[in-house]
Amino acid sequence: MTADESDTAGGAGHPDGQTGGRKGGQADGVQLLPVALRLLALMRRRRGLLWLSVLCGTLAAILSLSPYLAIAYVLVSAVSASADWSAILLAGLAGMAGVLAEKLLFGLSTYLSHRVAFATQRDLRYELAGKLARVPLGFTDSRSKGEIRNTMVDEIEVLEDGMAHLVPEVSAAVIAPLITLAVMLLIDWQLAVLMILPMAVGMWMMGRMMKDAEEPTRDYLEIQSRMATTSAEMADGIATVRAFNQDEQASHRAGRTFAQMRDLSNEWLERAIIPGTAAQVLLTSHLMLLGSAGLIMTAAGWVDLGVFAAFLAVAYGFGDLFAAIQGISHRLFRQHELLERLDMLRDVPELSRGTKAPALADASITFEEVGFAYGAREVLSSVSFHLPEGRCLALVGPSGSGKTTVARLIGRFQDADKGTIRIGGQDVRELDPEELHRHLAYVFQDVFLFDGTVADNIRLGRAGASMEEVEAAARAARAHEFIEALPEGYETRLGERGLGLSGGERQRISIARAILKDAPVLLLDEATAFADPENEALIQDAVAGLARGRTVIVIAHRLHTIANVDEILVLDEGRIVERGSHADLVAAGGLFASMWDAYESVRSFRHAAGPADHKQTEAAQ
Repeated sequence: MTADESDTAGGAGHPDGQTGGRKGGQADGVQLLPVALRLLALMRRRRGLLWLSVLCGTLAAILSLSPYLAIAYVLVSAVSASADWSAILLAGLAGMAGVLAEKLLFGLSTYLSHRVAFATQRDLRYELAGKLARVPLGFTDSRSKGEIRNTMVDEIEVLEDGMAHLVPEVSAAVIAPLITLAVMLLIDWQLAVLMILPMAVGMWMMGRMMKDAEEPTRDYLEIQSRMATTSAEMADGIATVRAFNQDEQASHRAGRTFAQMRDLSNEWLERAIIPGTAAQVLLTSHLMLLGSAGLIMTAAGWVDLGVFAAFLAVAYGFGDLFAAIQGISHRLFRQHELLERLDMLRDVPELSRGTKAPALADASITFEEVGFAYGAREVLSSVSFHLPEGRCLALVGPSGSGKTTVARLIGRFQDADKGTIRIGGQDVRELDPEELHRHLAYVFQDVFLFDGTVADNIRLGRAGASMEEVEAAARAARAHEFIEALPEGYETRLGERGLGLSGGERQRISIARAILKDAPVLLLDEATAFADPENEALIQDAVAGLARGRTVIVIAHRLHTIANVDEILVLDEGRIVERGSHADLVAAGGLFASMWDAYESVRSFRHAAGPADHKQTEAAQ
């Protein structure tokens, strides 16, 4: 909805929400005073600057009446027989000085409130970033990334606007009219009542509009999140969409989401145009009614002409109450919805923080009857095993059998629902998470590289590592040669997610991180998943060096890579169904043996097809 449409519809109830997903039942009424107090509470860390802004805004609101009071004095003096022109001159000068002081103080109040709002905005983003580091990974797995980004970036930006304008605008829109109203009541209560009545009706109509706008506002904010998610998917998935020739389908899908915003805006405009216009007329036409009725009352002798003239002059100082209330109510109403969405993120339960320093006896890992579920779906059930220090354990099984969940639970990315997980004999839930992670190193299947230099990405393993240590880790990870071949070597910026590097190269940088960290426990989640044969050999060589002398849990789908591990656990539907050495499990003829046979058949097929494919290629050339 455009700004013009918002004004026509009454502005104060502009829907900042989405069409699909209307919530059933009557929404609770939004009380704007608690919303304002919430915003002030967010800014409490800078209460000194905040109170100074309040003081400046209040003084500015009071001084804004000075020209009108000066005119009222002049008009009363002009209709009297004994006008003191020197006093009239002084009144004019005082009114001018009051205007200048009011502008200066209002500007200072706005400057201070913006300083406070910018600092609070930064604090909120820091808080949410820290929050995301402490919540279970399951939260970010189940929540739209676009919605999280929208809250941390766009919605906190809008909150800043509300905080920055709250103090000066409330001062101008509330304090000045209240003082003006008090002065008018002192001048003539009959004229004051005549002016207030239509405005009171207009304000009541605006209140009804605001109440009716609560659900559309929530809907608007929800569709904004969906639009952010859709836009992110279009940008991230453009290669997949084009590869499958689905440009039109993707555009239609995005178009349906965007059209919902248009439909909601049009629907709200149609609902609000009549009551919004009526409220605007009642709130902005008070002088027209007051002027006509006041002249009749003056002609009838009910009101003195000088009093009527003074009252009109002060009434002009009442200003455009409609615009003032519209601005504040619209801002506060939207802040209410944004604060609710912010609270949803701030109130997500965190993993409990242990208090013990991990004085671990060794690097052994023990699972005792561990169970875990994602919502209603059970992923692990009564899993128990013991991995002695310095030994290597492989986890295999069908997709969805719980292999990756085991690794996540060891690192407390999530906590087990049942049972106990111990490292070095200590329950991981009793250990401080940051200290726990000092003892763990990870090489994930999907490597995440930050938009920084190669050296910075390797230093993620140990902040403050020297350049010599970074290079040594890269050499051990078999990554030094390709890094040196990059345009600026270790100072080459990788760009978002390491674009420009192959999967095997990204994986070797991940291994270099783990080498630099030098932790006693190593978790490998299919480290060679995206590697070609040449890179696979390099990665396997690097992993072998990294694993030496460490306690290792490796998740593998390429079964030939785990032929020499100390023990293999076979998981199926969240339970351990087999365990033993590679040779023992193949001889047992169970699930692992069938997986091995299928794997070997595929490898044999590849080897058999290779030479023929090569000859076909030569013939084609």
